[in-house]
Amino acid sequence: MNNPYLIRALSFGPSIVARIVGQIDASRYDSHSDPERFTLREAVAHLAEWDAIDLVRIKQIVSRPGSDIEPFDEVELAVKNRYVSLDVHEQLALFARRRVATIAFLETVPPEKWGLSAVHAEKGPLTVYDMANLIVAHDTYHIEHLTQYL
Repeated sequence: MNNPYLIRALSFGPSIVARIVGQIDASRYDSHSDPERFTLREAVAHLAEWDAIDLVRIKQIVSRPGSDIEPFDEVELAVKNRYVSLDVHEQLALFARRRVATIAFLETVPPEKWGLSAVHAEKGPLTVYDMANLIVAHDTYHIEHLTQYL
């Protein structure tokens, strides 16, 4: 991996989300800024859960290049895992811990393995490098969403 900003960018997501959430009154955690998107509570839980999914996918790419990556329906996961009932601050802490674990694993991946890939049914081939960049993009998507509550 030759992008000196990528690991740093990965580390910013949880702290930016926590900073935004800290500016929003808890009474608004369950309101929708957009009817097509998660509530703030659901978005934070989603970020925490998705980091674990991404780490599993990255480990899969490294250990089983060329394999198929299982797609997930994020709305189904939200219902199944009861995002509506989860504590926002506990989920923020979980998101931060999971991101530390993701970064710690990525830092162990040798440069020559960042180009390994597996195939996602909807997104096509994804390398380790692609996955790390997708995490930053995913964070940015949800950060933009959460700023709508400010």
